[in-house]
Amino acid sequence: MKEGGNISASKGILIIIVVLWAVLSLMPLYIMYTSSFTQVGVDFDVDDISLIPKNTNFDNYRNLLDRTGILIWIWLFNSFLVAAIPTISKLFFDALAGYALAKMNFPGRRIIFWSILTSLMVPQFVTLIPLYRMMFEFGWIDTYWALLFPGLASVSGVFLFKQFLSTLPSSLIEAARADGCSEFKIFWKIVMPLSKPAFAVMGIMSFVSSWNNYFWPYLVTNSRELFTFQVGLVSLIGVESASGGQTADYGVIMAGAVIASILPVIIFLLFQKYFVKGVTVGALKG
Repeated sequence: MKEGGNISASKGILIIIVVLWAVLSLMPLYIMYTSSFTQVGVDFDVDDISLIPKNTNFDNYRNLLDRTGILIWIWLFNSFLVAAIPTISKLFFDALAGYALAKMNFPGRRIIFWSILTSLMVPQFVTLIPLYRMMFEFGWIDTYWALLFPGLASVSGVFLFKQFLSTLPSSLIEAARADGCSEFKIFWKIVMPLSKPAFAVMGIMSFVSSWNNYFWPYLVTNSRELFTFQVGLVSLIGVESASGGQTADYGVIMAGAVIASILPVIIFLLFQKYFVKGVTVGALKG
């Protein structure tokens, strides 16, 4: 009985910890959503935070549309473009590279794989300066090329696909080769259908990451028509008011943040099981 009681007590403590962690994690989102329906104004501090909002309305959303006009739709389109095109490209090229490393024998395969693995240990910010220099030399600054080109492939995607495809039975691939199938046909007809979990994980993570990306689009764009939604939203901070002063209506900013969060939240709720798989796919035995 004592042992059962100790187990129950341990479970109770774990449940309390998980609940507290969930509340603390979701609290910023809750404050963001409630603040988007109240008049926060330009002075936003702790006293303005209310767990139960009063006098809720849609004025912040109307003000956001009034301030941005057609630009808000252009920003949303740019964000979707920056998220969708690199994601599709990564799924194709990263899967091809992962297949070559996992199921094809060629000279230097191990060296290439370890080079990819080593590059994963390099912090992303270390590569920003040479990458920006490359965009500048190509004349791509303030163009869609600068927004899209760096994300067309990723070493993390190659690693994930390599690890996953290594677990697929090689007998199927060898049988297809014996029947005269080309490597691309094997990849398209056999490997891709068997790799749906890896494609789902990579696609969801890549899309959400690109959608939420702020720093790189901010770095390479100057024209407001090329801003992604995240960059455009931050640009509203400090916009001149009708009286001529600088203002930052945080209620409007919160309304924009809610709009920016809708798509990632929907994707997570629909495909949350694949996020759990994403934690383990890369750790599969290669």
